Order: sequence, then structure tokens, then C-alpha cells
Amino acid sequence: MRHRAVIRPAAVGTITGMRGEVVREDHSENGLSLGWRQSLSSGSRRAQSGLLGLALGLCLAVAGCQSDGDDLANGLGKTDVRAPSSALDETLGTRGAEITLMIPKGAKGLYDGIARDIRDGAALAVDDLGDEKISVKVIDVSAGSAVVPAAVDAAKARGSVLLVSYATPAVTAAIAAMPVDKRPPLFNLGEHVTGADAYNLGDDEIGSAMEAVRTAVANKHTKVMVFVPGDLGSAEETRLASAIRGAGASIVGTARYQLNDASAAAAVQSAAAQLKEADTVLILGRTVIATTVVGAVKATGRTDIAFIGTSAWPPQAYRVSAANGTLIARSDTDSGKLIATRYQQRYARALTAAASSGYDAIAVAAGLVRTKGEGGVSAANLTSASGFRGVTGLFRLRKDGSVERRYSLGVIEGGDLKPLQASPAAF
Repeated sequence: MRHRAVIRPAAVGTITGMRGEVVREDHSENGLSLGWRQSLSSGSRRAQSGLLGLALGLCLAVAGCQSDGDDLANGLGKTDVRAPSSALDETLGTRGAEITLMIPKGAKGLYDGIARDIRDGAALAVDDLGDEKISVKVIDVSAGSAVVPAAVDAAKARGSVLLVSYATPAVTAAIAAMPVDKRPPLFNLGEHVTGADAYNLGDDEIGSAMEAVRTAVANKHTKVMVFVPGDLGSAEETRLASAIRGAGASIVGTARYQLNDASAAAAVQSAAAQLKEADTVLILGRTVIATTVVGAVKATGRTDIAFIGTSAWPPQAYRVSAANGTLIARSDTDSGKLIATRYQQRYARALTAAASSGYDAIAVAAGLVRTKGEGGVSAANLTSASGFRGVTGLFRLRKDGSVERRYSLGVIEGGDLKPLQASPAAF
């Protein structure tokens, strides 16, 4: 039996998993969770009732096999592993509305790292959801922004309904800067860009940080000391500062650390004066070194500080004992379980956030084409207030190009992220 994922709306008023099961909150109170649970009960929960309409969901329930709980991985052989493609202008799928995926090849002429994951996530989405209604043209943009005009012109000439980009900021900014009558809408999976009809669909670390900061503010923790990686762009730092103020908190200081323990410890030492004023420490970074900052702050003897990490922290960070008690908001990871096994079997590696984002970028377009035709991938439909439910959880796109996600809250305890609050079922 061939298992094919289909799109259906998510029901309002329930928290649905990818197979339609109801996910309930864990109300057990133990250890370090209690303080954060008390803050949640003090008013930080969003109202989940009274919502109107249905979410335009990407609930990828298994067609014809829902009753027995099968997932997409069933029926696939253990040897169903495909090598990464290095073909020029590779096409995923055989027919249907075209999506142009613009990603860079690595030094060896292959798609590797994050670009490879995005390509493979997109390929899996075409197989699961394409149904000969969509295809993906993969274009190499490793040569830089100089290739953008010709590549976008060619995509427009082919009738592409959507551009999906993971590239250097210069490349993606060049795409976003093109007039909307000269290009299709753009999904950006890389560093944040601005532009008309350009939407930042990638995992937003700042959005994750703000969800947790709002919880801290509800518990009267409003003075934030921020630690960020040394390579964080100035535009992102400005966006972070604005978001923290918008959440009702203030920044007492910002310190940068490099990706080594000595630098992280030194950053804490240099911020000693600001830390005396802070009641909250927020640490950004896609690295386990972020936990060194937590440990160094705790070593100063402060016991009244709330620690906040982000969805970018790798799972290895949860296993560092110093990180215990750190609050993290992240997208609904349960949603990714539907494709995780199949992705693992097909590509011989674990599903990543980048691969999930690549999958969802294609899934959004596939859903709109399926329900509204090739003209359905429009600004009006992409910015639907009800949003989308995909393997990265529940999200919606704003007219300013940002993505708003619904996060679950958890606290690091004993090597894992223990649930505090499930992700809301709808906007």
C-alpha cells in the first residue's frame, strides 16, 4: 500500500498532532519546573477559546491509513537511501506548478550542510504532497548575487509560482529587492531579509526568545541581560532589542561571545556590572557553548535570575547540567515525527530543522495549488490570518515578511526539555 500525505484543516479548539491525536499539557509539578509553572498560571497563557474559522492546516494525516496509526515510513525498505544530487538544474517531480529552489553548492560542487538538508526536505515534500500538481527546480546560487537577475528572470519565464531561497544574505536580499511584478513571491529560509512579497519562513530564533521573554515578564522578570554569538548581524541585534522592548522588558546590557568556553566565560565576567541589575539572562546561539554562559552566571552566586535559551540551542545543550532550569520556547517538534522516520531511512541521517523548513516551504505551496489552483500562491493567501500547520508546527506569515509561530514551552531538567505548556491549536 502506498502511503500518501494529504492536507486537511486543523480543528479549532484542540491541540492536534500530525496524526490527529489530541496533545494534552503535562501538569505534573516537580523540581525546577515549578517556578516556571507558577509564572504560566499568573497570566502568560494566551486565550485559546473564541477563535473563529479554521486554520488552513498542513496536518499531514495519512490517507486511508489513519485508523491504524501508520505513518509515511511504513512500507519503506531499510535500504531506501538516496545520495544527494549534484545535477545541474535538477528537477524534483515531473509536472505541475513549478517552485524554484535557490540554494548554493559547497566547495566540492555538491549541496551540503543546511542547503543539502533543505533540498532533501523539499524532495520528500514533492513525493508526499506533489501529486503531479507541483514540481521543484533546484538552482545553484553559489556564484553569488550576480546570478540572481538571470535566475529569477528564467524562473519567471518558466511560470514558477514561488521562489524558495537559502543563500548568503546578499543573494537573498538581491532577490527580495526585485519588483514583485518581476518575480514570484519569495520564501526565505536563511537570514532575515525585507522586501515586498518576501516571507521569512526559516526557524526564527528571535521569535523563540520572545515567547520565553513574555513568560518571564508575566512573572515580573523584566530586566534582561542578553548574550549573543559574535557573528550575530547588527540588523538582527536591533530586531532583538526592539522585540524585547515590545514584550514589556528592558535590556540592561548586551554581550557577545565567540564559540569557545573561554570567550563565553570572559563575556560573563565583562558583564558583571550589568548582571547586578538583571533579573533575566537571555542567551542566543546555535551552539552548546551557550550553556557555558549559564554556568558562568550561576557561578557568580546569583540564585534569583531566570535563564532563557532559544529553539536554536542544539539537543546536546540540554544534557549540560549547568543548563538545568533554563526556559525554552520551541516549535511543535511532535509535528515533525510524521516524516522523521522516512527522512532517516531515505537519506541515512536524522531530520533537521532545516530539512523540516524545506519540507514546509513546498507543502504550503502544494496546499494552495491543490485547493486554489496555480494562482493560489498569492500574497493574500500566503498571509491568511488562520495560518498553516506543518511539520515545523503552527505558523502564519505577516505582510511585513515576518513569520509568527506558536511555540510550546519547556524547561531543561535532567538532560531533556520537560514540557510546561503545549503549543496552542490555532491563532
